[in-house]
Amino acid sequence: MTQDSPYVFRASAAPLVTASPTLKVKEAHMPDGMIVRYQERSPGGALSDTWCETGHSAYVISGRLRYEFPDHAVEVGPGDIVHIPAGYDHRHRPQAIGDEPVRYFITEFS
Repeated sequence: MTQDSPYVFRASAAPLVTASPTLKVKEAHMPDGMIVRYQERSPGGALSDTWCETGHSAYVISGRLRYEFPDHAVEVGPGDIVHIPAGYDHRHRPQAIGDEPVRYFITEFS
């Protein structure tokens, strides 16, 4: 028996929305203010001109991401977890690298 619950988001029923030419997203707004996103980022997209200052925790399912920070860059891949605190000091820009799309989950607290 399937029941409704405030603790469950039926991602299988949610549309995969095109947010940009290189980014598709499924997004769940949970009752406690947390946002959970499933994202697919295609390779070939240029780095954004703007920096993201939102805090995230991300789990990479497949593909590779490069996160650029003001003072360094890091590459992550399948099985890696990234935690970036919110704020100007932690601003970042992600970019898919390699030949395959990156599939990953992000949690964000408001």
